[in-house]
Amino acid sequence: MSVHARTVAIFGPGLMGGSLLMALRQRHPGVRLAAWARRDGALEELRQRGLADTCSTDAAEVARDADAIVLCVPVDRTAELASRISAVVAPDALVTDVGSVKQPVVEGLEGIFSEHRNFVGSHPMCGSEEAGLAAARADLYEGALCVVTPTANSQPAMVERAAKLWESAGGRAVEMDPAMHDRAAAIVSHVPHVAAAALVELAGRSDPSFRTLCAGGFRDTTRVASGSPELWTAILSQNRAEASRAIAALVGILAEFQTSLENNDTDRILELLSAAAARRAEVFPPI
Repeated sequence: MSVHARTVAIFGPGLMGGSLLMALRQRHPGVRLAAWARRDGALEELRQRGLADTCSTDAAEVARDADAIVLCVPVDRTAELASRISAVVAPDALVTDVGSVKQPVVEGLEGIFSEHRNFVGSHPMCGSEEAGLAAARADLYEGALCVVTPTANSQPAMVERAAKLWESAGGRAVEMDPAMHDRAAAIVSHVPHVAAAALVELAGRSDPSFRTLCAGGFRDTTRVASGSPELWTAILSQNRAEASRAIAALVGILAEFQTSLENNDTDRILELLSAAAARRAEVFPPI
């Protein structure tokens, strides 16, 4: 699968950006890779490992000659970084991102790159509770769902190039409207993080002796609560309307369980649990 680019510039070599550098270096050794980070210290390991041909804290220098630019920074910093490089980005260069919230990011960056309409939003759904280059790996995108979120303003050629970029890293590209993406992401990604955090708080605020019973099920259910609080605060804030709506729906379902328990309605409890088991099997079929 071709990258359709001679030079790919990655802004932010953390988990997502670092893994993309590794994947492209491994799969497409002929493609020139450039990397930007705020601190030079963050770029030193890339230099030592040969993961980028150009490393700089100068955003304009990294963006200037790139055919494809991927912004791998937190969603609340994407627009500011895009504004810094917009003047030097080539008219035919693809610009995309990895943010897990799309509508505000797409609206902002389509405005910044409105002259050449070369921004297309993306969200590779393959993150981790771990962060930084130390957590990056070359196979992070292997088989991962990578959502591309075009709008009526998007150039079809740029949309195709965005999809091909993720496929070239091993992903499976699908298209979705930005608003629909945010509604879905709130339910399957953002609120599950809140739920995991709430469960940890439930245990943490209980008798300390209860924590000795935290075993595999609790660990697996709450794994994502270990994610960066700063990163997730930005995600939830950027998608606050959809996240709030999804939390309200979750509270309603929990209330059903609560009412059923208070009434000792074992038939209803069985119905709720059976429906959940069946629906999970539809999403993740048993092996």
